[in-house]
Amino acid sequence: MTFLAARSVLLASAIASLAAVTPARSASPPDVVFLDGRFTTLDPKGTSASAVAVKDGRFVAVGSTKAIRKLAGPGTRVVELGGKTVVPGLIDAHSHPVVTMFFLSAVDARAPGVPTVAQALENLVARARATPKGEWVAMVGASASQTKFREKRLPSRAELDRAAPENPVWFWNGTHAEVLNSAALKVLGISKDNLKLPKGGRVSVDASGEPTGEMFEAEANVPFTPAPETVVGWFREGIPALWNSHGFTTVNGMLALDEIAALRVVAASGFRPSIRYSAFAFAEPNGAGMPADLREVQMPPGAPRDRFRTAGIKLWIDGEVDAGSGYCTAPYADPTGVPDGGRGLLVTTQPEAVAFARRARAAGLAVAMHASCDASSEIAVRAYRELAREGGARTPQRLEHYGQFIGSTPEVARAVKNLGLYVVTQPAWLLFLGRSTDHLLGEERARTAFRYGSMVKAGLKPAGSSDTTGAYLEAVNPFLHMKTAVTRLSDKGVVQPEEALSVKDALRMWTIWAARSIQEERERGSIEVGKLGDMAVLSEDLFTIPPGRIDQVKVEQTIVGGAVVYRAK
Repeated sequence: MTFLAARSVLLASAIASLAAVTPARSASPPDVVFLDGRFTTLDPKGTSASAVAVKDGRFVAVGSTKAIRKLAGPGTRVVELGGKTVVPGLIDAHSHPVVTMFFLSAVDARAPGVPTVAQALENLVARARATPKGEWVAMVGASASQTKFREKRLPSRAELDRAAPENPVWFWNGTHAEVLNSAALKVLGISKDNLKLPKGGRVSVDASGEPTGEMFEAEANVPFTPAPETVVGWFREGIPALWNSHGFTTVNGMLALDEIAALRVVAASGFRPSIRYSAFAFAEPNGAGMPADLREVQMPPGAPRDRFRTAGIKLWIDGEVDAGSGYCTAPYADPTGVPDGGRGLLVTTQPEAVAFARRARAAGLAVAMHASCDASSEIAVRAYRELAREGGARTPQRLEHYGQFIGSTPEVARAVKNLGLYVVTQPAWLLFLGRSTDHLLGEERARTAFRYGSMVKAGLKPAGSSDTTGAYLEAVNPFLHMKTAVTRLSDKGVVQPEEALSVKDALRMWTIWAARSIQEERERGSIEVGKLGDMAVLSEDLFTIPPGRIDQVKVEQTIVGGAVVYRAK
């Protein structure tokens, strides 16, 4: 390198360093500075920093400790980080926070902690004895419980009757399949002569036409829900506390209409929770029941947009493979209990999917389509392709659970890329459901699933999410997902190591790529001047510890808008 070239490089570096510590909005001192940290900014240039300054909730400087210390004024709060690793505030791109809070108090039937149907029934007996007659009892099992219980089946209607003879019981196999006892079927009005659920879903019957108690996609029909004031309390305190403790600064919730209503109450009250809420509203699985005027699901005027935002609306094309209701092009390898000839359950038809996407576009909202298997993914992609052909204004379009249980066809994969669809995944499902997917779909089809490395190579920028409902309590831990994406360790051992992600890309799934999936990448997801001052301080350095220990990383501080909202004890 010549002297002049070297001088130019040094000059450019000095200018960049100066720009990095120049306040973006005001010459007045920042509100708070964070010094002596190891910041992974994830900005486009891959900038490293040891300090940041925040004013009015946003980053105003990112640079060296020496330079940023000089910005502090008499009233500036100074936080010394002692060399700790700091990452952008984490974003959960798809979760069910209200259901998670509700399931925390349900009868525990989650394998492997509850390994057998017999143990689950004992837990139910104990709860029923303490529950007034006629009052509902909720049980929650891990998804794919039929493959996880030692008996390799679900509890039966008759077993639930014997365990709780005086209470209606609703057993959740995850959230896409259910088993009800006789008392519960009676409350819903389900009998041999009436198999129709008022809010969608499928009732299974035996050879004589009698309901077996098993149902698919019936969650919209739950007749017992938490009181509105309880849900409001969860949005104010419970949900932020749980997600903040794992480094989350934004949670994107998939919310039923009554949950949206509760969040609107919080937004209108002037209360500022310690988490930023983004939401997708849903009604019945196929989109029926959504208000004619979609302004009813949006946040009220005047609510602070940095804390409350309705991003879009959601429907299900199918159920979920782990529940036997994902809609596939070919029958399941184990079709036991799988509806429609062993192919799964089609919840939303092609015309319904197109009409739903048009509604979202007309309202200026994103649309999220849940597609668990290959046939349902094709329906979602055809709907999005139809809107592209129609032209006109375009709103963001998402595929939930893309490539999780089964890979898409080359045609669908090309369409996902060409249409610019946002894809949302849950990496820890490889750990939770790798063996179950083999059992349900067969090893050949299962080998096409969970290919996160291929997604990144294709430029899809997959968003990471917990999809937590409380069926897997550990799913809310983002570092478990990151470890799975990096190590490829499943419940059957390491699979397809060539699909492993780098640690940095695994982190991007939960930060900048997750922000992109909710159309917030200009506001959050990286540590950059002008963006919201959201960060997580970690107990260890993600980039130097052995990959197998990533799930052991703890959050020491969670910072929202420059304010510490969580501090580990």
